[in-house]
Amino acid sequence: MIKHWMSAALLAAGLMGCASPPARFYGLDAPALSPAAVQFGKRVMVGPVSLPAALDRPQLVLDDGNGELRLQEYARWSAPLDRLLAQNLAAGVSRAGGVASVYAYPQPGMDGGDLRYTLDVRRLSLRPGRGVGMDAVWQLLRTADGAVLASGAFSRDSAVSRPDAAALLTACQGMLAELAAEMALPLRQHPQWWQRDAAQPAAQK
Repeated sequence: MIKHWMSAALLAAGLMGCASPPARFYGLDAPALSPAAVQFGKRVMVGPVSLPAALDRPQLVLDDGNGELRLQEYARWSAPLDRLLAQNLAAGVSRAGGVASVYAYPQPGMDGGDLRYTLDVRRLSLRPGRGVGMDAVWQLLRTADGAVLASGAFSRDSAVSRPDAAALLTACQGMLAELAAEMALPLRQHPQWWQRDAAQPAAQK
């Protein structure tokens, strides 16, 4: 009996020693909104967000340079990356544009909204100990007829001094705040686009 118990204990210890490390999950939270700084208006949706195929996966993908990418099996996004980006940017556009009615697309129970941002992320490079880089293009569309009201291209690189994931994500969040501010600028310049009972905006030439 004792021999059997010792064998079971040794087997359990061996399995524990071979167990994989626990996965860590990371999000892309945006700063909280100030209720006094925003007002409700027409619904503005952010999304869909498109990603390079190599990044459209649950693991963090690190860029080792020279075109080599490294998947972090035990460092994962807390939700699909395109959804995390849409949620972060929706909060950022809301804050920077002063519009409370900005939502990540899709939203349960909502259609496509009155205005919609589309975003194509063409590069999102996480380089441990070196920095973060992003290239993206965006458009602001009037949902009713698909007219392009505004558009822009974004390209940034930000250095980091530490090799850990937290440093990379902090730099990434700062970069997304800059992108959100650029995307929100047309809403600040043309409040009639999103204020209710305002005239229909003209399409971008």
